[in-house]
Amino acid sequence: MSVSRPGKERFLARNAKEAKNYSLIRKILLSVLVILVILTVIIYIASALYTKFGSFTVTVNKYDATQYSLSLSETPQFDYQISRLNAKTAEDITNISQNDLPDDIDSINGQHNGDDYLAYTFYLKNVGRDTVTFEYNMFITNVKNDVDKAIRIRIYRDGEYTTYARTRSDGTGPEKDCVDFLTERTIVRRQVEDFKPGDVTKFTVVIWLEGDDPDCIDDLIGGSLKTDMNISVIEASLNEAE
Repeated sequence: MSVSRPGKERFLARNAKEAKNYSLIRKILLSVLVILVILTVIIYIASALYTKFGSFTVTVNKYDATQYSLSLSETPQFDYQISRLNAKTAEDITNISQNDLPDDIDSINGQHNGDDYLAYTFYLKNVGRDTVTFEYNMFITNVKNDVDKAIRIRIYRDGEYTTYARTRSDGTGPEKDCVDFLTERTIVRRQVEDFKPGDVTKFTVVIWLEGDDPDCIDDLIGGSLKTDMNISVIEASLNEAE
């Protein structure tokens, strides 16, 4: 005849319960770990290609001679005539398509950044006494993580625009619908002739990260870009009235 031992049964029952609890805790921890990994991947994807555009600055050269002088303004009325304008930083920019840009992007004065692009509209006026030829030169002053490989810079002048980009990395020529940067750091350098006293020209600069660019890859994460524009009188013609 066998004799039961309650202590041993309780010991075995306790061990079985502990083993069951351990298995449950292990499953819970594994599930939590999987969730954390998924969340990390989601956050990584959500933040992929995020960058920022530093402040965009426009300056005109100052001259002592008043007969050829240029002035800047954020409005066509030129309530304030100054030689330097500055657009604020656009933070947390992710890639978009040029088709995502609003149709009225050239119709708003001053700074009008969107969620994923920098946009700035300003005016240039000849406040001197002579007709001049001026040159505008836009260039990259700082870049991080090669983000300029997928950058698009569109410059409107009096309603007409040109979009600039770095040449294709594979050496096959300009990006679609774009003009190559003039050099690695110089985006464009152009001259405008016959700019008479009192004439006003309008500029809008738009900068975005083009998602359809093959170079728009994860290596650009955390990148940044800063650009400036300088405008200079390079030639003046004495008006007959003078």
